[in-house]
Amino acid sequence: MAKTKIDKNEKKNSYYKKRRLPIRILMLTMLISAVGLIGLVVLSYNMDRLAQIYTNVVDNDYSNLDSLDSIKIEFYKHQTLLFQYMESIGDGLMIKELEESANSLRDDIFEEEEAFKKAVKGTYYENSLQTVYSELFDYFLDVERIFTFANDKDFDAAENYMHNMLFKSIDEVNDVVGLFDTLIDDDVNKTRQEMTNHLAVSRVFAIGLILLLTVLTCIGLVWSVIASREITNKDPLTQIDNMDKFQSDMDKLYKKNKLKDYVCVCSNIKDFTLVNQQLGSSVGDMALRNFANTVEHIIQKDERLARIGGDKFIAIVRKEHIDDFVAFIDRVPVTVDYHEEAKIIQIETRSGLYYIKEDDDPGTVVDDAHLALSQTKLKAVDKIVFEENMLEQAYDRRTLLMDYTNAIKQKEFVVYYQPKVNLENDTLCGCEALVRWWKDEEIVPPFKFIPILEEEGRVTELDYYVFERVCRDIRAWLDAGISPVRVSSNFSKLHLRNPEFADKVLKIVDRYKIDSEYLEIELTESSGYEDFDAFTNFVDKIRKRGIHISIDDFGTGYSSLSLLKKLDVDVIKIDKSFIDGIGIGDRMNENLVKNIILLIRDMDRQVICEGVESRNQADFLKEQNCNMVQGYLFDKPLPHDEFEERLKSPVYVRKLS
Repeated sequence: MAKTKIDKNEKKNSYYKKRRLPIRILMLTMLISAVGLIGLVVLSYNMDRLAQIYTNVVDNDYSNLDSLDSIKIEFYKHQTLLFQYMESIGDGLMIKELEESANSLRDDIFEEEEAFKKAVKGTYYENSLQTVYSELFDYFLDVERIFTFANDKDFDAAENYMHNMLFKSIDEVNDVVGLFDTLIDDDVNKTRQEMTNHLAVSRVFAIGLILLLTVLTCIGLVWSVIASREITNKDPLTQIDNMDKFQSDMDKLYKKNKLKDYVCVCSNIKDFTLVNQQLGSSVGDMALRNFANTVEHIIQKDERLARIGGDKFIAIVRKEHIDDFVAFIDRVPVTVDYHEEAKIIQIETRSGLYYIKEDDDPGTVVDDAHLALSQTKLKAVDKIVFEENMLEQAYDRRTLLMDYTNAIKQKEFVVYYQPKVNLENDTLCGCEALVRWWKDEEIVPPFKFIPILEEEGRVTELDYYVFERVCRDIRAWLDAGISPVRVSSNFSKLHLRNPEFADKVLKIVDRYKIDSEYLEIELTESSGYEDFDAFTNFVDKIRKRGIHISIDDFGTGYSSLSLLKKLDVDVIKIDKSFIDGIGIGDRMNENLVKNIILLIRDMDRQVICEGVESRNQADFLKEQNCNMVQGYLFDKPLPHDEFEERLKSPVYVRKLS
């Protein structure tokens, strides 16, 4: 198969395409978290800024107002003392005390003014403080002059100076202090406005953040609903529709009366177990995904494809498109990643088709397409269109399976023995146990029930039933003093799925205490190549007990020569299809049989040919040193009592034809 290097970018793109919506949801969730976190940080910063502004107002401006009020109060006190001083002129002792109090109060005012100066340092009204200081300084200079006039007993001068100069200074001090008070009030109002603006911005930002998060959350919810629908409606492995979604779409078309325009196609992949066995289940899963994606790309927009399970798919395709669709899925090349390289696998399918008619129920449509698919295996074809008689066949099949369960319980199955003959002396040398079903006093031919039981996986129960009857018969012959021959019992390849297969066989052998020389287990050639490991494990356990192993239908499988080399078996049975070509002038077939016999004998295996029906065939085989045969030339399968008589008389009278 062709191999190329895997395109890693292509694989990566395919990966992200399938997971695009979950990735979007993840990214959106991360975005919502980031936006929310950033919003909280911004709001936190804004609130911290508001706290700082509030602290500035409380700790600074209001404190400064308090300090300014204190200076104003002290200043008013000083004015009061000064007025008292002027009223007390003439009382030397009184004015002396009032002067000392005024000077002390002056010092306090300058101390508070100095503290206030430090408090407002760095503010935009710091420079205005100098004007206050200058006016206060001028005021106190005027007060000093009044005190000087009074101390010099020039009371008229003091009185005149106060009225002409001091009152003017008092007014100027009050003006500048009032102006400063106004500046602080303005700063407080400005701060309040700034806080109001910040709160408004925070409110708008919070509302915007809530709206943004709400929108993003709604988008996330919508995407999550879509994702949940995809999860509910998609097959987990292939990511195409599952059966629930397929049935829902069919119901919608049915309600619109459009279902009649379609064909229902039920398909499964041929021999897909071989892909899993040879390449591994992970590669098998990749093949299923790629097959599903490839087919999905060729169906039209109004058509549907779904995976039923395993390697089985179902589709509804428009009738005008059905031929192209079936031709396409008949053989689909898919590329898988195998040991870091691209490997091309050819996927081949079988398909059952049902052409939908008006008023057909969707459930019945699917069942009939399934039924058509089941017929492809029975008839060994790749495509079958549903026909009404299939329903009758399916009913007969179900009836047979129901009757089979009762037949096992009622022991309606009996064992026939077909003799094997040694051509050197035409003597009985073995036999093959064959099952017959006595139903309503008639024999049901094995070809009517064995294939069905094989397909349903129920033939294993019958195999154990037959083998136990064989062991019981051998035990009875031994106890009666009749010498048995080696009996070959057939087992289906389905037994190889059971790891306890060998143990169950040996348990039956031990129950009847049968010597291994009388037993041979017969498996078909296909058992080996379908599950080689299970086959070899079974053979090893059985041969350790001395029981013989034979391969049936040799030459009809895919790897006969390989099996001859690998499998440690005792007997190889050449299929009847090769024997039929002997004695009719088919030299190529005769040479083929001759070389097969030679090859088997050279590999130290016993060889037996089945279906020998003429003396010419027997003589040819004897010439090739194949001395063990079975066929109608000597005997058909015999019921128990007739075969028992053959055991007592093992020599055959030579037949001429």
